[in-house]
Amino acid sequence: MGTSNPHLDRHREEGPRRILHLDVDAFLAAVECALHPKLRGRPLVIGGLAHERNLVMSSSYEARAFGVRSGLLLAEAQRLCPTAIFRRGDSQAAARLGHHMAQVVMRFTPQVQVTSCDDFLADVSGSTRLFGAAFEIAQRIRAAVWNEVELPITVGIGSNITIARLAGKLAKPGGVAEIWPGYEATFLRGLPVEHLPGVGYRTRRLLERFAIRTAGDLRSVSREVLFASFGQLGLVLHDRAGGLDERRVEPTWIANREGLLVRRAPKSIRRDGTFEPEESSRRRVEAMLAYLVDRAMSKLRSAGLQVVSLAVNIRYVDTRPPSLRRAQRAAAPAERAAAASENATRRVSRSLDGASDSTDRVAAEARAMLRSLPRRRALVKRVGIELTRLRPAAGWQGTLFSQPAADRAADSAGGAAGSHADRQRQLDDVLDGLRERIGFGRVLRGSSLPLCETHELKAEGFRLRTPSLNQ
Repeated sequence: MGTSNPHLDRHREEGPRRILHLDVDAFLAAVECALHPKLRGRPLVIGGLAHERNLVMSSSYEARAFGVRSGLLLAEAQRLCPTAIFRRGDSQAAARLGHHMAQVVMRFTPQVQVTSCDDFLADVSGSTRLFGAAFEIAQRIRAAVWNEVELPITVGIGSNITIARLAGKLAKPGGVAEIWPGYEATFLRGLPVEHLPGVGYRTRRLLERFAIRTAGDLRSVSREVLFASFGQLGLVLHDRAGGLDERRVEPTWIANREGLLVRRAPKSIRRDGTFEPEESSRRRVEAMLAYLVDRAMSKLRSAGLQVVSLAVNIRYVDTRPPSLRRAQRAAAPAERAAAASENATRRVSRSLDGASDSTDRVAAEARAMLRSLPRRRALVKRVGIELTRLRPAAGWQGTLFSQPAADRAADSAGGAAGSHADRQRQLDDVLDGLRERIGFGRVLRGSSLPLCETHELKAEGFRLRTPSLNQ
């Protein structure tokens, strides 16, 4: 780790990559402070009001000093920190500020990859002649983001993505840390192995069985042994333990033929909606799914893509009193297994009969997939849609003879000409144009209307829990 050295990588012809990892500190709490400056310096908990049965999504460092962490029940957070201020959070503001921050970072380099609303990677290897050494660039970005967006960020600097991310952990909160080229192995030698990207709880427990507790221990094991024990993951971890990572920053925005920056086409699109409190109405669950499909398909068309495969998932949650759950744990194994199935995520995936960018077609398919999943007595916590196997959209070919009987009857009564698919195509085009001008939430499809009973509707759309998916 180093301090500012303006001559470290300035004026070099060729050298190691300089990657920045930028992470907003306590993102959702920081967003609330940016919107309401009077909250700065106060213990702040994001996730809902104290009396609501939800989980903590984010907390300020003042609240963390009392032991408040993401994933705790709000009631437990209030017990740990009675003076905390509880807020539901503003997902739309979070998405807006995250986008603004990305624009600030892009002034220093076009090589910016947005991995989430509050997490960015930037390759500044080609920017040092113009803006100075990587450390200087990091400081300038941090100051610009604070002055314009009022978000505190931590920056890690390294020769690759893994080292930059690990450096960022050293600098939290609000600092800048740099691992100089050539010192990666020294830095990693005593690092606990669970800090390496890709090492989760189960992998860490397996590594401990081999007496591997640090990155240095992992690096000393032969690749053959790691491959035999962990497969391809073992080889990846061996490289990362030695500071090796060949992954490149994949710019989120690229130049088109006219030289303008446009957003890179996504490889998949996922949207999830969480119910607070849990939902028992199947009608509102299907309405949420329809709304998520509408948003996902709008983004799909804006990227000029079509979808080939989709998946629907639904999450159930056990809301029974603790006494009943304790009785379940004491029950026979077969009964425990049956009860546990009530508190699980169910998922179904399917390929379409040909690529499509029609909201109507994908929504109908998603609704059928949801209804094909077995129903549970438990309440629904989350429902979601994922679009995969995306491909560039081809031109639209109108149909002449594929009209269903109902469509032909409507046409004979003076309705619009063309098949059902043709009319849905025209409807998608009109809705996309309207929403771009006046906001997504100003024009809703009828299938989403039941959400008005439980969710706040703004010009940008329904207020959802997860900021990165409220798009």
